[in-house]
Amino acid sequence: MEEKRPFGDYIRRKRQEAGLTQRELAARLFVTESSVSKWERGLSYPDVPIITSICKELGISEHEFFTACDDDKAHAQERAAAIWHRLTKAFRITCLVSYAIALVTCFICDLAIFHALDWFWIVLTSLALAFCFTNLPAYVQKERVAVCLGAATACLMLLLLSCWFYVGGKWVLAGLTITAVSLALPWGWWAIWRFYGKHVPTLCVAWTTVWVFPLLAVIRAFVDGGENWLLGLASPLALVGGAFLWGYYLALRLPKAPLLKTGLCVLLTALATPTVNNLCDILLGEGYTAVPFLEYFSIPAMLARLGVGDPDWVNILVTLILATAGVVLTVIGGVGEYQKRTQTEQ
Repeated sequence: MEEKRPFGDYIRRKRQEAGLTQRELAARLFVTESSVSKWERGLSYPDVPIITSICKELGISEHEFFTACDDDKAHAQERAAAIWHRLTKAFRITCLVSYAIALVTCFICDLAIFHALDWFWIVLTSLALAFCFTNLPAYVQKERVAVCLGAATACLMLLLLSCWFYVGGKWVLAGLTITAVSLALPWGWWAIWRFYGKHVPTLCVAWTTVWVFPLLAVIRAFVDGGENWLLGLASPLALVGGAFLWGYYLALRLPKAPLLKTGLCVLLTALATPTVNNLCDILLGEGYTAVPFLEYFSIPAMLARLGVGDPDWVNILVTLILATAGVVLTVIGGVGEYQKRTQTEQ
């Protein structure tokens, strides 16, 4: 009897909150009014087959029914989800209305002012490309990534053709080819995720590292960057960029070490500018003069450049701040992880 009392009080409270009398609840559940009265007085429990119906009428979950208390955490999550759903729906509607207004306005202006539809096609394909990212995912249920990425690819190609139709010139082949090679990056990520499914982050980083080189080769084929541009400048810089990418990736892969991860990433960022600038100095020779690598980490060097009005003192200051922050975070994070491991072993 005493065990049923909290359950009965809970059912009574939820019935009252739902604005139902015992008779109304009984009618909805196809039971007698006395049955509802017995539940609320703690004399009996409802039969198992009608538990789902009771939960529906009282607006509670089955977990709340059996525990006889409100699941505040679940309700908070439901409210947050509902708010997020309303916000995303409002965002999509706002985008659609904005696209429609822009499309109609540009259509009328192009016809009224220029008496033809020329730059309107650029606006149309641009809005279609934006639609692929803002609204299309909400309407696709199966193979969402592939469908949206495919639609965006087609719209991007049409956008380039629209620009070529408007401005003319011989650049369209170069533009389409470079764009196609650029799109190989997200399509490669999708293929790794969709068809392989294992070691996805590692393979995506590897694909990104490899993909840069054919992109540079295609750019070199269409753009005059000098005789040694591809092998003498672009490829070495791409290799260094790939090394930093792998450095960030390996740092972020460290297990459960947020401060250590952050410190290593900040240190890599501090090393990026001195490394790239000095590499350019080596590759370009007399045409480029960089701050020596070690001076980026020297306070006297920074003060000397500040005294003569050399603007490079700002780069040195930023590098010093990043390097100091990186060292501090790395040391704190490393010591913290060592202490955790020691305590675990003990």
